[in-house]
Amino acid sequence: MQAPVLHSPCSRISSHIQASSGRSIHALHFRFVEQHNGPIHSRHTTQCDATSQLAPAAASTSASVPVVTILHQSKPAAKWGRGGSTSTRPQESKRGKEGASGGGGKGDDDEEEEKWGILDWSRFEGWDVPWGGAATAGGMALWFGSFVAVGFLVVPGIYGALGIKLSELQDKSQYVLVTQATATLVGLSVIRLVTAGPMKEAGEPQSKKDKLFNYSLAEPFRKPYGWATWGLLGLALAPVLVGVLATLLSTVGYEDAVGGRGTVDGVAGMIQLDVPTYLSLLSITGVLAPLLEETVFRGFLLTSLTKWLPTWAALVLSSLAFGLCHLSLRDLPVLTALGMLLGSTYVRSRNLLSPILIHGVWNSAVLTFLFVLAQSGIDLNQAISELR
Repeated sequence: MQAPVLHSPCSRISSHIQASSGRSIHALHFRFVEQHNGPIHSRHTTQCDATSQLAPAAASTSASVPVVTILHQSKPAAKWGRGGSTSTRPQESKRGKEGASGGGGKGDDDEEEEKWGILDWSRFEGWDVPWGGAATAGGMALWFGSFVAVGFLVVPGIYGALGIKLSELQDKSQYVLVTQATATLVGLSVIRLVTAGPMKEAGEPQSKKDKLFNYSLAEPFRKPYGWATWGLLGLALAPVLVGVLATLLSTVGYEDAVGGRGTVDGVAGMIQLDVPTYLSLLSITGVLAPLLEETVFRGFLLTSLTKWLPTWAALVLSSLAFGLCHLSLRDLPVLTALGMLLGSTYVRSRNLLSPILIHGVWNSAVLTFLFVLAQSGIDLNQAISELR
């Protein structure tokens, strides 16, 4: 079984000790020292309730008690609660508490966050997207409709208007490149049209891992979301996954039972011995198709499904849709499995560059291998038939 080509068919405690007007506290006085035109608050208020324990006689004594000045500086406490409640609670860093020693040590949350946790299934978290089911279904329908329209109506119509007959084209790779480029531009525009309004209304997510349609090149190897690390891991696993699955399918006779052509057949039929053809196909399979498909199936469909389904179920359904859209029953199991690998790296990296990297490199490697075979004088169609 040949490898398929994945081309087209996201505190601390700072209790504010406020003396009520007209009330005199002689036993113990906590004073906030003004510095830099602002209050300096105490980190340590362990005896803030001491005044409530004093005997009434202590309040009437004329003896002067030394003033206790608290000089530890900290940020103002963040108030918790609603409805004008004056209660305050510690404001803790989102990445974990400081070490007990106070020497800048890392808390448990920090240590957990800095681990890759490759086999930690609890980190397969979904997204709470700001759009609903109608937008999800409508977005996929609009994308698929635009893809078909571009390939069968728009681009052929443009060529016809220019007096170019598709049946007479010697190099079909240029036509496919124009079609894929147009479909990518239109498809990305459709997804943006569907999601831009709800995303703007919802505002920026508080956490980086909740960001949608993330293509950032920053921090490629930083734990635990480094997009390049997850991409390279996916590239290492992809050949193993395809090899094991291909062997299993061959053993049970799946390909003989379903027949038909695979995705690689369509590419092999366009490969010629000239470099321009190879570069055109490389632009399609290695750049444009991965960008469009990962945005649609991982960035939009997968994230949308996790709003209602467990992440594993969303992975399965979005990957099945990914495989079906390649219109190859022969390659459906392998494409679905690869889709789950691509989706898993996106879930863990929260960056679409991870699946785009895997998708693009995989397609480019398969295409380059076929091109080398063609350069060596091997009949690709015959070689593919023999591999089956």
